[in-house]
Amino acid sequence: MLEFFIAALVIGIAPGPDNLFVLAQSATYGARLGFCIILGLCTGIAIHTCLLVAGVSALIAASPTAFFVIQCLGAAYLLYLAYKSFGVRSGVVQMSGDSRSELGMTNADSKDAVKSSNGGVPSARSLYMRGIIMNLTNPKVILFVLSLIPPAVRLDRPIHPSLQMAIFGGEFILATMIVFGSIALLAGTVKKFLLTSPKANRNLNWFSGAVFVFLAVALFMV
Repeated sequence: MLEFFIAALVIGIAPGPDNLFVLAQSATYGARLGFCIILGLCTGIAIHTCLLVAGVSALIAASPTAFFVIQCLGAAYLLYLAYKSFGVRSGVVQMSGDSRSELGMTNADSKDAVKSSNGGVPSARSLYMRGIIMNLTNPKVILFVLSLIPPAVRLDRPIHPSLQMAIFGGEFILATMIVFGSIALLAGTVKKFLLTSPKANRNLNWFSGAVFVFLAVALFMV
């Protein structure tokens, strides 16, 4: 099973839409909120693993109609997020008290922050839910889980196949946390230097919007 974990790490490190998504959101909102998105993505992987064990994922993948509906829902949600990102006007996003503490900002420093027109930074809960929805409405994740986990199951192991798939799902989640967490930390450091730059914050939001549009189109390129 160690081989599967190493393979999951390699797959996570390989450049892809998920890496770009975590990078863009962490650079825009900071590492702490970036981890909320990662937790949401990992929760989505856990749900996909449960569906795999129950056999639901195979049914969805075998149904062109269900697959297309999920694609449309995912694309619609991504385009909605792109619209929200493009709608942010020039201005520095006002950080919450916890975020200021994380970044080493004092109350005096935060007075220079101007609240953006979209009501400020999204809550941790909303970004967590964003990660879950992003994962569950991505049909490529279904195909990925189906192509990665079942082949790793071995009937000669003294572990039930269903339990093996659950373990592999847990290893996949751990690998995702390690890789995406590192990306969030690196991207979050960029945010610290851009907090007082209205132009940089606007460009980050436009970059996030462009990423969402790209991901929406990529859903149909299976």
